[in-house]
Amino acid sequence: MANEERLLEQYFEPAHIAERRISEERLESAVRSGMLRGGRAKTRRRIGRTAMSCAAALLLIVAAAVYVPDMRFGGGLKEMQTAADQRIPSYVEWEVGKRGMLREALDQGKYQAVGVTASYEGFHVTVDGMMTDRKHVVLFYTSQSDNGDRIKPVNPGLYTTVYDKLPYKQFVRDTNERTGYYDNGSYHDMLIFDLTGGGKLPDEFYFSGEWDNGELPATRKFLEVKIPVDAAKLAVLERTVPVNHVFDFEGIKIKLENMVQVPERINLSLASDASGMQKFARFLDWELRTKNDRGNVLPLAMAVETEPGKRTFGFYAPDYVKGDPLELRGSWIETAFQGERKLVIDTNQFKLIQAPDDRLKLASIETSSERIRITSGFQSVDSRIGQFLKIKPEFTDGKGNKHVLMNNSEVIHEGWKQNADSGLDEYYFDIAGKSYPQPLTFEVEQYPGRLIKKPFSFTIQK
Repeated sequence: MANEERLLEQYFEPAHIAERRISEERLESAVRSGMLRGGRAKTRRRIGRTAMSCAAALLLIVAAAVYVPDMRFGGGLKEMQTAADQRIPSYVEWEVGKRGMLREALDQGKYQAVGVTASYEGFHVTVDGMMTDRKHVVLFYTSQSDNGDRIKPVNPGLYTTVYDKLPYKQFVRDTNERTGYYDNGSYHDMLIFDLTGGGKLPDEFYFSGEWDNGELPATRKFLEVKIPVDAAKLAVLERTVPVNHVFDFEGIKIKLENMVQVPERINLSLASDASGMQKFARFLDWELRTKNDRGNVLPLAMAVETEPGKRTFGFYAPDYVKGDPLELRGSWIETAFQGERKLVIDTNQFKLIQAPDDRLKLASIETSSERIRITSGFQSVDSRIGQFLKIKPEFTDGKGNKHVLMNNSEVIHEGWKQNADSGLDEYYFDIAGKSYPQPLTFEVEQYPGRLIKKPFSFTIQK
């Protein structure tokens, strides 16, 4: 049954999308055309023929929008264009920089000109070109709006020509490094997509999604561009260097399996031994260093757990060239906390009755008619490392009555800071300022594990 529903959804979705994107002006034109054809029909024809003409006209528009490859959706449609000028746009040269993986691919002639424009109700998007190895896709685009707004994509995706979503995830550059720029009313930028599942990029695919002008309230339009892949211009956009080095933190073994260079990033794949009593939770101050014009430390761009015990850390490294020195440095790791997560406090007597462990100290309790602020904390160990807990929103008083933490529009009144005066990594939360049967019991949502320090420096690439 589920398979039948999926097939039905797949069958009807293109028509639904197309129908949704046909402008009112085109629909009215189709209706008028159908009515005129019906009016010219012989008088002996029944009135129902006119309605059928209208319906046929509408179906022709929908069918054309779905099945004719060169047709664009929406008002002010433009024919798809093939780039006559194969020169690389100047902004592409600027985006890829002077060195790095993308610069190498560009210099090797792997840039694929696309030059296809999609327009809808004053929004215009042109995919100027791309570079790909079928696992990674780098798209270069120009966007414009008739109002002069900068328009950017909102959660765009890659799709097959029958509208099945391809398993690619966009890499969002969450740094203060370079991004797109304006040029005479146009906005230029690039987007990077990475394959996250099986398969590969087909010979033709759609780049689709909503585009947003960034205003409030935002105006969004759906646009899509059909892109061909030139198999003769596939670039090298992934390099793997095996490492297989093991770090030992008091019996917790962490293996650096490999270094993988992909567009704009260097990914480190690490695996921890899950068989021991102590479980690894997170790195605290690990840095990847190189030597380049931007400074020696590569900023962390992403951190994901790919499977239990395995993590990938991505560092922003657009300028990295194969053979550049790479050094991994660090001092601290945090273990996973495995004890009971409960906090019991008598706010009347300023007494911490129970905590997950003896590291947590009760720092202060401030009482007013409006709120009671409870502050606790851990002894600070390093200005770069914060140890903070987080309480669940609901708590219980001494008689078993349920209460909730103070909040404003569902935002809990809580905060974290490193207090130099007290020497604590502090966390506070507020409850309503009234009398409660004591003691108060709070469930702990997050609690730091034990910190282990062992400074190291490991050369990945000399």
